[in-house]
Amino acid sequence: MKKCYAISLLIFSVLMISGCGKNTDKITVVEGASKTVLLNPLALQQFAAPLPIIPVATPDTTTVPGSEYYTVIAEQTSGYDFGLRTKDGSEFINPATGAPIRTTVWGYTTNGIKAGYLGATIEARSTLSGETGGKPVQVKYTNNLKDATGNLLTKHLLTVDPTVVGAMGGAMGNDPEIRIVTHLHGGHVDAASDGHPNAWITNDPAGMTGLPADPISGRPARPDGNTVTYTYDNSQIANHLWYHDHAMGITRLNVYAGLAANYLLRDSVEDSLNVPKGAYEIPLVIQDKSFNEDGSLHYDSNALLNPDGTQQMVDGKTVFTSNPEFFGNVITVNGKAWPKLDVEPRKYRFRILNGSDSRFYNMWLERSDGLPIPAGAITQIGNDGGFLPAAVNNIGDGPGNGLLLALAERADVIIDFTKFPAGTSITVRNDAHTPYPNGDDVNPSTTGRIMQFTISKILVGIDTTVVPATPRVLTPYGNPNNTRFVDLQETEEDSAFVFDPYSGAIAKRLMILLNGLPFDAPITENILLNDVEDWVIINNTVDMHPMHLHLVHFEVVEKGSIAPGAYMPADGSDVLHPIMPTVAAGGLRPSVNPDGTAADPYSPYTLQPQEYGHKDTVRVPPADELIGSQGYVKIRAKFDRIGTYMWHCHILAHEDHEMMRPFRVQ
Repeated sequence: MKKCYAISLLIFSVLMISGCGKNTDKITVVEGASKTVLLNPLALQQFAAPLPIIPVATPDTTTVPGSEYYTVIAEQTSGYDFGLRTKDGSEFINPATGAPIRTTVWGYTTNGIKAGYLGATIEARSTLSGETGGKPVQVKYTNNLKDATGNLLTKHLLTVDPTVVGAMGGAMGNDPEIRIVTHLHGGHVDAASDGHPNAWITNDPAGMTGLPADPISGRPARPDGNTVTYTYDNSQIANHLWYHDHAMGITRLNVYAGLAANYLLRDSVEDSLNVPKGAYEIPLVIQDKSFNEDGSLHYDSNALLNPDGTQQMVDGKTVFTSNPEFFGNVITVNGKAWPKLDVEPRKYRFRILNGSDSRFYNMWLERSDGLPIPAGAITQIGNDGGFLPAAVNNIGDGPGNGLLLALAERADVIIDFTKFPAGTSITVRNDAHTPYPNGDDVNPSTTGRIMQFTISKILVGIDTTVVPATPRVLTPYGNPNNTRFVDLQETEEDSAFVFDPYSGAIAKRLMILLNGLPFDAPITENILLNDVEDWVIINNTVDMHPMHLHLVHFEVVEKGSIAPGAYMPADGSDVLHPIMPTVAAGGLRPSVNPDGTAADPYSPYTLQPQEYGHKDTVRVPPADELIGSQGYVKIRAKFDRIGTYMWHCHILAHEDHEMMRPFRVQ
């Protein structure tokens, strides 16, 4: 629970003029140094704009012999259309210009395919032993972020907070605002190609910002100029990966602006499964946004205050800071607000990604005729680690049996539209609290809706595809060589206060840390090459955190709670010799709620069927502050490449608030 404080009456009164109450549907707020009016989502048309089908880029097989080669260029696009229309379908008009509102965004141009927002999909094949046709993928990333007249951008689309980077409270120094570095999320890659957050590139081809590799922090060499080339050897099983920006301190802003795209890896196991493909395999990237009345992107950015109520300054400039979570009031899929998809009466495969900043989605289907979802209509066959060992049937068939996706999690889902009468409309609903799981209810008319299917097309050919019951057999990692305890902590800064215009409250800014340590403290997770380790990730906060480990896919061994008094938190007061978290013998209680009762199958403290198999992102259940019990998850992974990688919360605002640490394999 965040505490509110009365500090300077003068600054409080001035800021309250700009923020009026808790209604986030239409509100005047401060964003950066300016006042802005948010576009009211209740005025927007829903389920009218067609779902954009994300294109697949064609690989270049001649530039680099033996590899598939891609050029991925980060670019700015003016006039992108998110499909923001009034309920009668007419266009909103920018009150300042009199023209229809459009949005300036960032996106990737991949091998010549310019998506404007987000980017084209890269498809590749596994190179594991026994696979055929697989090749490494080499990607040349270019930062070409310019304005409409061709000038290099120097200011971000959104407000940059220079106090959340590196050591908490420290300024960025001379780090440019327009910096990017791309991470292949879920990729089994060498550390030099992993997208270290401090190995960024600028948009200046002649820029001299390079640095030699740092063996202490593990940062690889940072290149001069605006390009870097990475190699992905694809030595892993079929999987839905995605590539997105990972620049230190501005990941949340760069991804929100549009720097994210899919990467689909195929293999012979997938070939053997007669699942929908081609036009009937459709990626869905779900994100929440807020828009200003002129159509521009809005990301909350509020005044950062000193204890005496004066505004904090860095390099002579007023600091505006983001909240520790961001929740937009408009749901977009593939870059369109509340889109629709007309489908044939047949099976479709949907590759779903939660690409939002902080919003969880608990998704379920709702029929237009009010009848129940028929048995067998929806089945999950894969997660963020690839195919599941056993399909999960009927998940998402109602509000009590939703498909829960945390940030960066993926779901491979088949929907059989033959189970419904022709003409039926099916709405994808969401009822995940914000923040999850103990936050506010969603608005059932806006953020409680995602998109809509309508069975309105004529069947083309005969659908012979099947829903596999056991998609993939996976080999367990075996017994661990070591068990490691790590924890998630939420504290407050005594010297920094934030005004929230939605609530009218002033509170200390949160510090959200791993093991109580800042990002740049000496590495504490040092792992021997090829060791199998169990990580017990302990959540000492009231929110659920999706924790992501780079390099590895892991098994989720168990979830549960910790007996009151059995847990000793990490102590980051001595960064050179930190006290690491411990749990007394018998303190870990698998599948037990904080109050000591047995956890039911839907409890956050129970391992869910869709969490079996392999994963790269795991939901860590929350603590119960009243009882004094923490949530935990135990994962198991084999660390088989030398180098320094990241582990972090994938709530992007948390990651940028230093809920990220390096680990080293040596």
